[in-house]
Amino acid sequence: MRQYRFFVSTDQIHGQRLVLTGSQARQIYSVLRMRETERITVLDNRGWQYEVRLDKVSSDLVMGEVLARESALGEPKVKLTLFQALLKKDNFEWVLQKGTELGVARFVPLITQRCVVRQKRIKPVKLQRWQRIMSEAAEQSGRGRLPELAEPLFLTEALEDAGKFDQAIIPWEEEREVSLLHALKENVSNRPSPLGIALFIGPEGGFEEEEIVAAQTAGVQPVTLGPRILRAETAAIVAAALTLSAAGELK
Repeated sequence: MRQYRFFVSTDQIHGQRLVLTGSQARQIYSVLRMRETERITVLDNRGWQYEVRLDKVSSDLVMGEVLARESALGEPKVKLTLFQALLKKDNFEWVLQKGTELGVARFVPLITQRCVVRQKRIKPVKLQRWQRIMSEAAEQSGRGRLPELAEPLFLTEALEDAGKFDQAIIPWEEEREVSLLHALKENVSNRPSPLGIALFIGPEGGFEEEEIVAAQTAGVQPVTLGPRILRAETAAIVAAALTLSAAGELK
């Protein structure tokens, strides 16, 4: 039976002892209904995972003994950064959740000309919710690390970082010639891992043509995702999945 997984901070592990409080303790006791002697896996977000046997379980305090420590698994070698244009609440959160499950290493909220949501400063309560969504998705999917969530950037700011990646790609509905897989094929096969790949995904209304021109000037390759126009949140997940698959991460 697969063990439940929880991301913890290093100060929650004291030698061979684990201490959990707050929402994690309540989840273990009240939601999962776990009791003494059962085992969980905790991850420190630094590359290690720990097998823990519970010996005290209550709604406000869970304690356990660390039985083993080993390298955390589940992380792609490809470092995929998703520059995702801000979307309406549920759609953006869906991208965070599913992108985390797939293996996106870093999310950068993007502000473009057609964005309905144009908040440069995200409220702390919303950031906490986004972090919780990613944490729960990472635990569920067996990730070894939590994705990074960056501050929102205007597209012009984000394009300044395009040259830092081994490859940068921008799906666009007006591109007809170059597919995402074609753009990736030669680059992925001829470069040593880990690769750094950037995906730029537009908002509900897509990118303006002048934004695509600016992206090309910055070295970002426009690609097509096929003959059908996808919703923004669908395009994000399809592009991420195709990229990771091309790199051999979904075998």
